[in-house]
Amino acid sequence: MSRMHLFAAPVLAAGLAFVAAPSASAAATATISKAEYDLIKLGTTTSKMHSIADSGACKLKSSEASGGVSYRHYECKGNKPYSSASFDFVNGKLEIKGQFYLDGVESNGKMTRTKYGKIKVGSTITQMHETAGKGTCVRVAQTLSRTDSMSIYNCEQATTFGIATFLFENGKLTIRDQSGLR
Repeated sequence: MSRMHLFAAPVLAAGLAFVAAPSASAAATATISKAEYDLIKLGTTTSKMHSIADSGACKLKSSEASGGVSYRHYECKGNKPYSSASFDFVNGKLEIKGQFYLDGVESNGKMTRTKYGKIKVGSTITQMHETAGKGTCVRVAQTLSRTDSMSIYNCEQATTFGIATFLFENGKLTIRDQSGLR
């Protein structure tokens, strides 16, 4: 398993927790927007993160220190339904960040089995968009570190339920899956 997969696991778990258990009082809590998430750059400090995100949007979920290295994990409630962000700091600097559904965009429903078949492992994100068509594939998750990136795109079919999911690592398609496409 790659180092990026190890880093992405907590981010994916945090995002799924938000999806699986939305809070009844979610509307009253502070949130983070996609624009705020984008302003929080790798290498920034926790105080800078807190100054950019809504006050109270990001909560410390775990903190450890060992052998001169400190680690802090923050989870943030997103401003879109079921959205979230997470930030991992090592020795006070942001090393990994991730987001789920902050883009707030939905697929136009124009995915087909034929288009899916043309999007092969090794394709780029641009090639996926060119093949599927504008607005068909939308990013639903993203994780960034200083050395790696990972993005997940969903592409829906509107006429009967069908969906394709693509996982890109460092801009290249590594895993693809579909269900119900015609």
